[in-house]
Formats: sequence, C-alpha cells, structure tokens
Amino acid sequence: MDVIVVGAGPTGLFLASELALRGVPVTVLERLEEPDPTIKSGSINVASAEILDRRGLLPAAEEVQRRRLAEAGTFTGGRSNRTVRELTDAAGRASRRFPVLGHFAGIMFRHDLVDQDDPVLAAHTAVANGILVPQHDLELLLGEHCAKLGVEIRRGVEVRGLRSTGSGLDDDADVVVETDAGDFAAGWVVAADGGRSVIRKRLGVDFAGTGPEMVGYQAIADFEDASELRRGWNWTPRGIYTYGPVPGRVLVARFAPRPEDKDAPVTLEELQSAVRDVTGIPVTITRLRGRATRWSDNARQASTYRRGRVFLAGDAAHVHSPFSAQGLNLGLGDAVNLGWKLAATIQGHAPAGLLDTYHSERHPIGAWVLDWTRAQVALMRGDERTAQLRKVVGDELFAVPGATDRMVALSSGILQRYDVADDTTAPVGSIAGDVDLKSGTRLADHAHDGLFVLVDRSADGRYADAVGGREERIVHVSDPDASQPSLFVRPDGIIAWADASADQARKLLDIAIQRWVG
Repeated sequence: MDVIVVGAGPTGLFLASELALRGVPVTVLERLEEPDPTIKSGSINVASAEILDRRGLLPAAEEVQRRRLAEAGTFTGGRSNRTVRELTDAAGRASRRFPVLGHFAGIMFRHDLVDQDDPVLAAHTAVANGILVPQHDLELLLGEHCAKLGVEIRRGVEVRGLRSTGSGLDDDADVVVETDAGDFAAGWVVAADGGRSVIRKRLGVDFAGTGPEMVGYQAIADFEDASELRRGWNWTPRGIYTYGPVPGRVLVARFAPRPEDKDAPVTLEELQSAVRDVTGIPVTITRLRGRATRWSDNARQASTYRRGRVFLAGDAAHVHSPFSAQGLNLGLGDAVNLGWKLAATIQGHAPAGLLDTYHSERHPIGAWVLDWTRAQVALMRGDERTAQLRKVVGDELFAVPGATDRMVALSSGILQRYDVADDTTAPVGSIAGDVDLKSGTRLADHAHDGLFVLVDRSADGRYADAVGGREERIVHVSDPDASQPSLFVRPDGIIAWADASADQARKLLDIAIQRWVG
C-alpha cells in the first residue's frame, strides 16, 4: 500500500479521500465495526464548511443542516426560543449572510452585534447553510465520499504498534503497522487515531501541555421532567451546562477530577449525578439514547507532527476541551493541508521540503487553538470574580463595535494565515473564501478535483502560459475582470499568489508555482 491511515474519524476519512482524489492507493484501518454514533461535536465551522465546498460536498452538508434545523424546531414545541431562533437566523434565511453560530466560554455570539458588511466576514458567506453538521453525520458523509473514490476502509482492526523495515522509524524505509488482524506494510502512515494514539506513543513523540481542571459529559437522554433545565448555556457555581437545541441533548461540565477509569462507559447514574451537581436541579434521567461521552479540558500537543514516514493528524497531534467543536475543525484543517502534499511527494513531483511545511504550518495553528480553549475554560469558573469578569466580557467588550465580528471570525477559522510567499501583500497566505467569477461559477467549483487553481483576471490571459507542462496539477480559469486580482490558490484553499503587486506579478507567480507545485 502507498498509505495507511489509522483511524476513520473525520480527519482520517477526509485525508484518505484527498489522497484517493489524486490517485494514491490508501487504506484506512479502524478498530470500530461501525461509525461511532456517540454524540460529539454539533457543528463544523465556516473554514471546515469551505473545505467541503471545495470538494463538491456542500450540497450534502446543506441537506444535513436542513434536517437538523427541523429537529431543533420541534424542540421548541411551538414556543419562542432564543437559541433556536438565533440558530435559524444565523444559518441564513438569506444564503449570503455570514453564519453567526457558536460561543466563547458559553457567551453566545449575538447576530445583531455582527456587521454583515464587515469585509472579512462578507468574503466567507457561501457556506452559510452547511455548517450545522454534527460529527456523526459528517463521518457518514465522508464515508460515502471515500467509497465513491475507492478508498478501502477496514473496520474491526485494532492497531497495536508499528515498526520500520529499515534501521528505525526516523529513516526513509517503509513502515509496518501491527494489528490484531496481521501486519500491513506501507510507504507512509498517517496516525489519526485519537488523543490516546497508539502510533504517537510508539513513536515516542512528546505530548506536553496542561492537565485537566474539569470533566464534562454530553448525551441525548430522556428525562422524567426537564422543565426546569434552561435552554442555551448556563453558568453555575459548580460548572456550566446547556440543554438543547435538539430534543434531549444535554452537555454538562463541572470543575472536578475525572473518574479513575477514564475508559469506562458513562452510566446513566454517573451522568445524572453530574447534571444534578452542576445544575442544582434534582432531575431524573430515565434513559440514555445511545452512548454518552465523557471528556475533559486536558490540553496537549505533539512536539512534532512528523517522524520519518509517519505523520500525526487530528487528536493524535493535539487535544483540548471540545468547546465550539474546535478539535473537529482543527483535524479537518490538518487533513486538507497534508493530503495534497503527501500525494505530490508519492507521485514524485513535490518540490523540495514540501512535506516539512505540514508541521511548520499546522503546529502554530494547533498551539493557538489550545490557548483559545484554555481561555474559555478559565472564563467558565464558578467563583464570583470570574462571574464578574464574564459579565464584563459578555455585556461590555462584546458590545464594542467590531469586537463580536473579530471573535466570530476567530471562532470560524477564517483568519488562519500561513507564511507561503515572499510577497506578504493581502490576501496572500489567507483562505480564499468566496470567489465569484463572471462566468457564474465560483472558485470552489473548479477545486473539486483537489488541484491548484489559477484564476486569471487579466484581459489578455497573460498568466496562462505560467501553467506550462503542469496542466494535470493546475486548473487555469480565465475570468477577465479588471476590478479583481488574479489568484493562485493551493488545493487546501490557501492563496499562494495575487497580482496586487503588479510590478513583479509574473515573477512572483512563477516563484509561487515553483515553490508549491514544483
């Protein structure tokens, strides 16, 4: 096999699909017999929705969102409910509005405080109707995508270790993945096997960070009487909880030690005790619908994302509290960054050092997310002084013009930026977002095959010959428009060149193509 991906979560599945899209044989090994139905992340952010959009998966995500909003509507029972109303408004009855979803430390982002004309937000509105995609639905969606591309997913296979066919895992030899179903040899291995990654431990990669302060639970449950549970996010002296917006969904986090047996299934009694402790309401849970999730704010990051021919991605590379689904989105960002780089290397046309940019680009993003989640946990503490600080942040700072715009943009992942060129003129290094073309198409429509895209806005098509000999890797799109810059966009949606600096535009384009395409 060319590549073995360990783990069939969203990160592993999307990475496998990226490799298959470029014709690289890939096999996914997963210990679970079926996709995990346990309730986890409730949505994806805008950056992740744009990843799906660039691969033609936005319609499927939009269908999931329509279904989820219908379920949320039934939760209100016909009553006016602020949380559901904000979700519906944010998702965009008008398709080209920025979706204002999410929260910071339980402080919900208010759509009435967001300036929809803000140029940063306005450049990322096309996916507004495709972000309410829970993790389980996303895994099913990506599983179908992989099946269409011919990816082999072998379930019920538990990975136990790996070894090199050479002198060590740091050298350039093939790798053998050891499982309970036998050994599998491959040229490359990607560990997307979660926070307790067997592969990362076998590699001996340092996983430094901060220990947990809280333990949290998430489940869909039946209650004898849930009338006293308040909708939305609620802080208490013992922690924080939210009820809804889908029927029976409860998330509760308390500042307390985790159980000694962290792997033990969450029982009805354990969940009920946590809910009662945090809410102060003597609710009775009569049934768990599916498995409940237990998690913490343990925040750690791998010191390196690569060891020889083995890579770490998703939770195998970084863990933190799950607030705002940052882990899911961070993992998809890893996958879309690594996929095309690894494919180009395997196919022999990658420029020198390309694979090293996976760590150099993604590790700083991971470190930022860990700090972002730590800050939220700090603001959730139940003491009186933290409550006062939370009030200042929510009532005063968020009300400052532009403050909520900034927080929403950060939470949505659209402000990620890489050092990709000597020319640092905006928008080079940023995510392309919405790029509408005069033909009536969008840039994303030309990125479904995972290729580079050169949007040539010149009147005479002057940049077409820059593609020379790379037509199988670069899509040239002629779109004469003197009012907009030409763009060269990587397969992961990052703008690697723009002709804003006209004096050296062609020279800088050639440099960008040589640097990233080879």
